[in-house]
Amino acid sequence: GNYTLTSDEKGNAYLYGTFENNSEVTVKYREAALTTYTFSQATESAKSYALDATVISANSAEEIKSAIEQKVADGKTTIRLNLAPNAGTNEFMAIREAIKGAAPNDLGTIELTIIGVETIPEEAFYKMLQLKSVRMSDVKEIKKYAFKECQYLTVVEAPSLNKLYSGAFKKCDQLSKLTFGPINYADERNWPIFEYITPNIDLILSDYQKEMIETDDYLYTANNDRDYAGSDEHNSKNFLGREFKSITCRYPVE
Repeated sequence: GNYTLTSDEKGNAYLYGTFENNSEVTVKYREAALTTYTFSQATESAKSYALDATVISANSAEEIKSAIEQKVADGKTTIRLNLAPNAGTNEFMAIREAIKGAAPNDLGTIELTIIGVETIPEEAFYKMLQLKSVRMSDVKEIKKYAFKECQYLTVVEAPSLNKLYSGAFKKCDQLSKLTFGPINYADERNWPIFEYITPNIDLILSDYQKEMIETDDYLYTANNDRDYAGSDEHNSKNFLGREFKSITCRYPVE
């Protein structure tokens, strides 16, 4: 069976009952998945199980930096942040400095979850070689060069994403999976969003994705009258002028 728990703002989640072998439990904070655990055998009577789903909630860049540094110093590679919807450059600079400073040689080890914030600023994660995955349940915009040169980044999940800007994934050579919300605006006027890496990427789009049309050179907007799913572009694995390894929109095309 599959079970979902919703944690409180500190990440506390409580699990009771008897679970069969291969039962899977996912702990969520609002819509963001914090951790998933699969039982390798049936649970034992009168035995408690604790899942680590702690979330860092901080009100300032200094608090964010200190909390992340402590997590990394404790050997944690999974970091979950609850930020204000309007968190900006200062907060993301603190995230970047904390991870780079505490784990300078840990390439592709950090799994980062960000809750609450709606926009990823320009160059927010520039050259963060520590990042392995980033999950952002509430993000609607990814600004220019946000993940530029994150060379060990493999997975990005942003199921609410609507807008993408130039060079967002420039030189992210190991990207293998992207999950986006219904994209309605993409600006490549300064630099391609993905460059040449898309043949290695499985792209998952919203069921509500519309066809994208080029309204100006390298500027794309959604045609709200035409669904992307089942279109010629979907069936040929093309999105924003790039061919992907596979594209799932209602159904997968591989």
